[in-house]
Amino acid sequence: MGLTVSGEARRYGLEELCRRAGLRAADWRRWRIEARADGLELRRLEGGGRIVFPAAKGALCQDRMVRKGWLGQGPATANGAVTDFVVPFATGDSAEGEPLFVETALREYRCTEDLAASAVLVLSRYEEMGSELRDEHGRFPADASVAVRDGYMERPIVDEWGLALEQVIAALEPGFRAERRLRVMVSHDIDVIGIPFGLREPAVQLMKHRKAGVAMRDLLSGFTGVLPGSLGQVMEICRETAARGLKSAVYWKASAKTRFDSGYDIGDARVARVMDWVRSEGGEMGVHPGYYTFGNFAELAAEVERCREAMGERYVGGRQHYLRWRPETWEEWERLGLAYDSSVGFAGRVGFRAGTCWPYAPWLWKENRRARLLEIPLIAMEGSMISPLYMGLEPDAAVAAVRDLLRKCAQAGGVFTLLWHNNRFGRPYEAYLGRIFNELAGMGNYEWRDEVAGWPGGEVAG
Repeated sequence: MGLTVSGEARRYGLEELCRRAGLRAADWRRWRIEARADGLELRRLEGGGRIVFPAAKGALCQDRMVRKGWLGQGPATANGAVTDFVVPFATGDSAEGEPLFVETALREYRCTEDLAASAVLVLSRYEEMGSELRDEHGRFPADASVAVRDGYMERPIVDEWGLALEQVIAALEPGFRAERRLRVMVSHDIDVIGIPFGLREPAVQLMKHRKAGVAMRDLLSGFTGVLPGSLGQVMEICRETAARGLKSAVYWKASAKTRFDSGYDIGDARVARVMDWVRSEGGEMGVHPGYYTFGNFAELAAEVERCREAMGERYVGGRQHYLRWRPETWEEWERLGLAYDSSVGFAGRVGFRAGTCWPYAPWLWKENRRARLLEIPLIAMEGSMISPLYMGLEPDAAVAAVRDLLRKCAQAGGVFTLLWHNNRFGRPYEAYLGRIFNELAGMGNYEWRDEVAGWPGGEVAG
């Protein structure tokens, strides 16, 4: 299938590559992106030199992937971890194994793929648009993705292209080096809080998780004003992050009771008490729209508004329930004036669904522009690793997977995101939680407000 990419979309793709290569606002006094008849070029204004990014002459193909090499020997910053570059959406005449960038003349380099187009296609999840492949929850399944098919789901390929571009920029500007710093964002989807009272949740806590104290508090909450044990677990999971120097993002629901939604009252006074406690501990509030908001803008808008009223905050982010997400969801969240989404991860696998661990403003194909919304890709969810329905990893394997993802996020200078639900304590999670959280201890927290300062609604960033 041939793909068409506009000039504006290609420029967006190159801008995202430049970000990942280390170019910052001050650097654009020395560099400029210019249009060419055959594509784009990144030109150095001081001292000369240019990097050419040609537009593909042949049709880009979703079923065509090639591997490319470094320009000469890979730089020391790569530490040997990136030995080649995976480029999906290649053309039929793409050459396997050649360098991703080649020197074509004095102070001139040329990209050997339509990398700007590939970047926007990967980041925008183009392959999911219009696809009829869906699982039982209406989600695009991980195993249907080209990343799983071609074996690179665990690689942030777009960020790796930034490493290759950094090498070429440094060849034209000696001494140039990107500043890369790993940051962490831990979030919690609050699906169950023991309100309204029912026997199912205490039974699950007692029989499945072996959390007798939590089950007892859930039972007592039905007849007294005591805080339900499941709601108390919101504080418990936040304490786990705080003990390791991390902050929590807590995403609340305002959906009616359905087969897939517990239907708790977000306006309950006990919920307000826990929200106040989370804020006092430095955590943030966010939204977790229910199962049936997927593809239903009216219901999405209503639930987001109920969350905003209960939280007393409007400029927030969050995540879709069950990770029921599609590229059009970005448009819906932007229309509601939300700050960020963190739904772009697969339920069935950990890794890099959008080929990146860098937060970014996604490309909206229908409007041919960058969104006024931040995407903070979801890299790992506890259920993806632990559930036998998905990866079913034993504790040692889960910890090893997290370490590998952390290493790749660190090399890219991106953000490692972890989702851990508030009610995932006890069996079997007790064998995983402490060990995985310990891997994140002492790492810097990601501050999304720094990214959206100056955006509509982003005045809260200061």
